[in-house]
Amino acid sequence: MEQKSNSIRLTLLGGVDEVGGNTVLLEDKSYDVRLFIDFGIKIRNYLNIYERGQYPSGVEELIQANLLPAEERISIQNLYLTELKLEKVIASKPSNLDGILISHPHKDHYFGLSFVNRTIPIYTGVVTKRIIRAFCKSERSTIINNFNNLNWHTFRTGNILDIKGMKITPFHVDHSVPAAYGFIIYTSAGPVVYTGDFRRHGPLSNMTEEFLEEVKTHNTVLTSCELEPEQQELISEGVKVLICEGTKISKGIVESEQNVEENLEKIFINNPFDFILVKYDRIDWDRFRTFSNIAKKYGWKYIITEKDAYFYYLLNKKAIHETMKDPNILSDDHIYILKRGSANYKWQDKVRQVIYRRNKGNRFLNHRDLKSLEGKFLVYVTRLHNGLIRNLDFSKRGLFISSSVDPYSEEFYDNTNNIRNRLKPYGIPSYRVHASGHATPHDIINFIEEIKPKFLIPIHTENPDFFEKLFQSSDIKVLLPNKNDSIEF
Repeated sequence: MEQKSNSIRLTLLGGVDEVGGNTVLLEDKSYDVRLFIDFGIKIRNYLNIYERGQYPSGVEELIQANLLPAEERISIQNLYLTELKLEKVIASKPSNLDGILISHPHKDHYFGLSFVNRTIPIYTGVVTKRIIRAFCKSERSTIINNFNNLNWHTFRTGNILDIKGMKITPFHVDHSVPAAYGFIIYTSAGPVVYTGDFRRHGPLSNMTEEFLEEVKTHNTVLTSCELEPEQQELISEGVKVLICEGTKISKGIVESEQNVEENLEKIFINNPFDFILVKYDRIDWDRFRTFSNIAKKYGWKYIITEKDAYFYYLLNKKAIHETMKDPNILSDDHIYILKRGSANYKWQDKVRQVIYRRNKGNRFLNHRDLKSLEGKFLVYVTRLHNGLIRNLDFSKRGLFISSSVDPYSEEFYDNTNNIRNRLKPYGIPSYRVHASGHATPHDIINFIEEIKPKFLIPIHTENPDFFEKLFQSSDIKVLLPNKNDSIEF
């Protein structure tokens, strides 16, 4: 492989001076590769334009709003669908983009896939794809929920992607959702590492440490591939560029999922409440497990909707890791499912069939059953439906627990205050029991110092200048590009 100066270019099209919206274009001249690393939007900016239930008219509208990149600005041809037809295969001209890497299933990292040309390869984790597809199937098909017929290429930790000879090692990290990955991209200028969103204080923090070890040793690619001498030399010189998330770089708190469980224990040990409404992100499996386990321990029913049950059933169905098998929708009898009307959708019919086939139909509830339900119970909510409000017995004591993880970046909207205010007239107090999905300042600093990259680019942070100040006495050169700026190495 002939070595060239300025052989790679990184263009940061999203995630600059903002949390969410990560979109990085990597171009490698030697390999003739053009690759997006994540393809998201900044949720807050989207919500400033579109209210819930409103949708853009098309791609051009999102480009004009600076929510998606313009093809002509980055010399990518046929990036987007020429016409948006839901649930139909659309013939598209080939693109000169070689692929899109998706690090994890938060919409601020994959939202733009709704609009991309279906010939473009989408590289993501097996479970990441499953989660995106579960969301797609369980929500109404719209212009912003169109993940059908994508050109999926899935991987697991330990696999090596090969794009025109350029090797990429995806490796798991701990985050607030399952199937989160970082990437080591072996470019012609040296290894480029992209952390994605990660933390070191979660229940699967060992995954982040394994990723860090992989970045330091490059064991997977060195033992699995026959590399040219030039490639081996570049690897031996260390990481060229580290693109590191910094959501919490300016403000940290010592926390963990264990802290969440311990704080919930304090409520339940001295519990004066008859029912509890809980809110967290549906794909936060750790939080689902924590609430489910504590309900089981204290003999409470845990009530979720049919949509939640379908979503969790899909994740249980092909789970490899033990953490994804618990809780289990089919076998955990303390989990009850709140039915809503007739089975108008295929996913509704599916979840009803699998529960009834297991002779577990007694676990289905209607809203009216809530008034006469025996024993104490938790109800998982994303918002307060009128049917729920009408059928809760407010003569009993209730509590609301908000446990959403970093809602400014993880969800389309955060309606926690709306829920609190709506419950106030009923005398229902609210708590916040929380653990972040993002690394603390000290964990970020130690992570970077262990890697010792030549160049550091902060992303997914509103405080990139903190990195410059924190590493001003270091040999690591911190680069702070503006949005749409290109950097060549």
